[in-house]
Amino acid sequence: MTLFIFKARKSQYPIHPLILSRRSLRVMSGEEMSDEELFPLFEAARWSPSFYNVQEWRFVYAKRNTRHWNKFFRLMNEKNQNWTSNASVLIVLLSNMYNTYKGNKSFIPSHSFDTGSAWMALALQCNAQNLVRIFL
Repeated sequence: MTLFIFKARKSQYPIHPLILSRRSLRVMSGEEMSDEELFPLFEAARWSPSFYNVQEWRFVYAKRNTRHWNKFFRLMNEKNQNWTSNASVLIVLLSNMYNTYKGNKSFIPSHSFDTGSAWMALALQCNAQNLVRIFL
């Protein structure tokens, strides 16, 4: 974590620096992301808590210059396209509200909460891998 973040961000109570330093930046470097960098993000999300360990979320992704990139890119509105135009990977997060274990369909009351938890695990792993950097 940079000195800039330590000075600019102050928590009211002591929390882990990984949480305090998590950023949602809107500037992408355009650097290519390898599978060795990308797949640990999904692995971190896999370990998130979920309703009966169903893991009702799915992450689908497209890397820049692959055949699905433009489809993913067009899913966003123009403002989001502006700041993601230099991203190396676009990730779409899906949440299934039904469990179909052994052919029985049942509602998962916490599917949105669980999916948000998985996203946060992915975001913290991004931070731990220093994939979100501040360009000053």
